[in-house]
Amino acid sequence: MISNPSLRKAKVDGMSYEKKFELFCNSKDVGSIYHSRWSKSGTGSFDDNNKILVKEFPYESIYPGSICKTEFVLILNDRRIRIEFKSQEKAGSTDEKIPYLLENVRHSFPEYEIIIAILGEGWRSGMKEYIDKQKFRHKKVSIFYDYNELEGHVNDIIQKSKI
Repeated sequence: MISNPSLRKAKVDGMSYEKKFELFCNSKDVGSIYHSRWSKSGTGSFDDNNKILVKEFPYESIYPGSICKTEFVLILNDRRIRIEFKSQEKAGSTDEKIPYLLENVRHSFPEYEIIIAILGEGWRSGMKEYIDKQKFRHKKVSIFYDYNELEGHVNDIIQKSKI
């Protein structure tokens, strides 16, 4: 139980973006499943007509031997898109995690396509400028600061996968 009200609110806000995104994908006929169940189900492949949002998808971080989880990997046929959410409504320590996230994007995420959603109003001044200056060689990284723009982008990707 989180006793600090502002931490409790931050946790709820972060989870609500993720849950909202999962429901959005479900509304587009993309199912969702936890990685632990997906990997044991025998459907842990990337075949045609495979459209699923896999939750809590693991990766080995920049710290050797440290296994972390990303909120989602969206699988559309043979395409994998890793999706990471960070949200903050009040100034705090979440923005200090951004450089670590970006290093994992560069060096540890195995996917070519990555979507990062940086949501909320509590970020430090200059954080967006810092992120926007980053270069990601050999990766297609899309960064969103607005949830509705994120949904629009993912909707376009899902629609194109149906063609």
